Amino acid sequence: MNKLLTLTFTLLVSTYTSNASAENSWYLGALYNAQEISLHGRDFNSAGLIAGYQYNEYFALENRISAGTSGYSGSYRGTKLKGSYKEDIDTQTSVLIKASYPIFNSFKLYGLAGYTNTKLETNGLGQYNDSEGNITGDYTYKQTESESGLSYGLGLDYQINAQFNVFIDYQVLPNFEPNSNFSKSWKSTTIGVNYSF
Repeated sequence: MNKLLTLTFTLLVSTYTSNASAENSWYLGALYNAQEISLHGRDFNSAGLIAGYQYNEYFALENRISAGTSGYSGSYRGTKLKGSYKEDIDTQTSVLIKASYPIFNSFKLYGLAGYTNTKLETNGLGQYNDSEGNITGDYTYKQTESESGLSYGLGLDYQINAQFNVFIDYQVLPNFEPNSNFSKSWKSTTIGVNYSF
């Protein structure tokens, strides 16, 4: 992920140096999204930041980074077994090409395509058992996994004034595939605001 962020930063800086005279080229923003995996209870919310460069009226390069604000939790219990766990987004980073088209007045319809990497973190509480299955103590555990690949979507943008715009978009993210025999679709709805300077 550090390589991805470094590459994005390098691209944005090089674009800036070659186009420093362009007005309203760079923009920063904030986002909040609701994500759903097609698996019972696997809903995530995250909040984050946006940095982008608007090449012209129709195309932009955008980087989004966010962290989980709420995730999935559960517990398990058996005759001599019990435990609990919580799963959430640690970080989610996207590098996206954004193609916009004005439809009327201050509204633009846009499409997104790019690469998204999501790091999921699971924290839990388990039990130690003796040879007869009796609980002898507790332990905590932490597990991380990453999902990455192509993401794409559609959105609607409203230009409030020369500097501010608000948006909503819907994206299809890389599938949730914790192993080779299991795959579930992953989708995201995002709202946000951008400031151009």
